[in-house]
Amino acid sequence: MQNKESIGWIATVVFAFSLQACSEGVEVYSDSASGLSLDAELRQTIHSASGGVGNQWLILPESDNYDAIPQDVANPITSDKVALGKMLFHDTGLATSGHSAESKTWSCASCHHAAAGFKSGIPQGIGEGGTGFGLDGSQRRLAANFDPMAAADATDKPDIQPVTSPSILNTAYQDVMLWNGQFGNRSGGVINAGITQDILAPVDTPKQENSRALSGLETQAIAGLKVHRLNVESASMQSMSGYNTLLDAMPPAELWDMQLMAGKSIAAYERTVLANRAPFQDWLKGDVSAMSDAEKRGGVLFFGKAGCADCHRGPALSSEVNAGVNDVFMAVGFADFNPVNQPLVHGPIKTADKMGRGGFTQNPNDNYKFKIPQLYNLSDTNVFGHGASFSSIREVLEYKNRGVAQNRDSVVNLDTRFKPLGLTGAELDDLDDFLSGALYDAQLSRYQPQSVPSGDCVVVDPQTVQTFGMCP
Repeated sequence: MQNKESIGWIATVVFAFSLQACSEGVEVYSDSASGLSLDAELRQTIHSASGGVGNQWLILPESDNYDAIPQDVANPITSDKVALGKMLFHDTGLATSGHSAESKTWSCASCHHAAAGFKSGIPQGIGEGGTGFGLDGSQRRLAANFDPMAAADATDKPDIQPVTSPSILNTAYQDVMLWNGQFGNRSGGVINAGITQDILAPVDTPKQENSRALSGLETQAIAGLKVHRLNVESASMQSMSGYNTLLDAMPPAELWDMQLMAGKSIAAYERTVLANRAPFQDWLKGDVSAMSDAEKRGGVLFFGKAGCADCHRGPALSSEVNAGVNDVFMAVGFADFNPVNQPLVHGPIKTADKMGRGGFTQNPNDNYKFKIPQLYNLSDTNVFGHGASFSSIREVLEYKNRGVAQNRDSVVNLDTRFKPLGLTGAELDDLDDFLSGALYDAQLSRYQPQSVPSGDCVVVDPQTVQTFGMCP
């Protein structure tokens, strides 16, 4: 028999463990079917989905912890770059290279702004040629004096997107940019063998920016300045009060190529735009009170039975850094833009855009495959899917649960992970709560400046300015 000293020692250890568990917010007792508390069950499910890494697999760093943020070795993040990039991203004063007289009425933020989870807020983002905005971008419309069918260099040719505008949120964790992944051929300084041969294909002019051998964010930002008709030439920027100081802080050697310098600065800023204040992030760091029971049950489903984490992985819940092509792009049968049934979609949609990845690589095996998006702050808009074919998170969940493709042409390349899930209505409720609540960072406005060097509005909404005599 054990003596009293042994029994006392065991009791002390158990008591100490209980105190530690309580201090960490762990529920020691549970009446759940698994015998585990919701928190313990969620941790265990994440541990399995992550291959044993655990919560750390999903934690987003603080936005000023530059060393912890994925970045291109050719463009190290600095506070000076981030400060300049933040202004360039939001400043409508740079919009002076358009085809029309509508100068200074758009910026990067016209299609990627904080109030819409850094998406556009409407199905088809509009740069030049857009009017209005509202508080979250949902009121932006094609101006009456612009024609989507006009020639590329016509004064009435608008700058509109052929697919929905992806969010820039958490894109530090994505190696290539755009739905088809056409921008970027470097990952952390190392050429990604799984993607490079396709990325480098010189299909058309914008992809020539890949010859700079930079990561996706840098490549897209550089190319986007020209594509979206933004002027960052030295004389133009330096004529604006406030840019001189920002430019003086940049390395002199980089000022010889203003487009390169501006693109790198915008990309550095974008890499710091992280949803690290979402309740799930707080829970991952130990605050078990940050999420509701329904959100926790949804998390268990996400990383377990529902199989969401088979595709949405890593801190951004998109694809993991350095993932191979088959884990970055997949066909799940979403429908494309439909100009007939979607009144906010203008002009014809090119076949290449409908083909997704295949439209870029010209490989039939890539047809209808699109990049896996990140999942934070989805509920900031009612636009979901590359073709805006869903208007709520619940609609997407029900679609995934049925496992039947919207686009019948895509079935030839449907991913094997797209299949009926067999989730109940109550389980869909919990999963919806996790996605809409636990993954929602309510403070994204911290990434938007209060003012910009040009003195123009950060987000242009002429109607608001006219009505209230102020910027929105």
